[in-house]
Amino acid sequence: MSAAETPNVPEGAEEAVPGRRVVLRGISALGLAAFAAPLAACGGDDDDPTAAEATPETTPEVTPEATTSAKPSKTAKPTKSAEPTATADATKTAKPEATPKATPKPDKAPKLVKASDTPLAATSDIPVNSGALFEADEYVITQPKAGQFIGFDSLCTHEGCPVDVFDTPGKMSCSCHSSDFTLDTGKPTAGPARKPLPKKPIIVEGGQIYKAKEA
Repeated sequence: MSAAETPNVPEGAEEAVPGRRVVLRGISALGLAAFAAPLAACGGDDDDPTAAEATPETTPEVTPEATTSAKPSKTAKPTKSAEPTATADATKTAKPEATPKATPKPDKAPKLVKASDTPLAATSDIPVNSGALFEADEYVITQPKAGQFIGFDSLCTHEGCPVDVFDTPGKMSCSCHSSDFTLDTGKPTAGPARKPLPKKPIIVEGGQIYKAKEA
């Protein structure tokens, strides 16, 4: 280019021109950066793989209660049913209750009738707490207490001698061997006799004592 065609550029102008270009380029770069920043902000979280890796996954905390409840519960053991052997044993061992024995009823006194219409003695002939011998009839009549008259066989149970002694109140005796008997039961109380005098039936009627027999 000729000198005539070259524009007049003051000194230092050439250096100033490049400086403006640099400024413009910087402004352009800043504009692009400003434009790209919102785009990066919008899509960066989804596209950046490092962001996902950086965020740790939230792991649910495991509490002791959760761990305990997670264990399978123990199955309850079945309750043993009552053994029926106890009842059976009780039945075997239980003894049947003893049936109380019925108390035997006292024998009814046999119905008596007079053996003779002739009185054996008068009630006034028999002293209270003593007795009398009727040897012909083989009877002894006693009166242990007033109004109670009892008849006995007159022969001693030792050797068959007659019971003929009424000297001691409350007893009658055999004069052969001194055997003593009670007035109410005829049981021996002394002497060789061992068996009681057998009783004989009588009927007391109208102040008279009669020999009697079963009807």
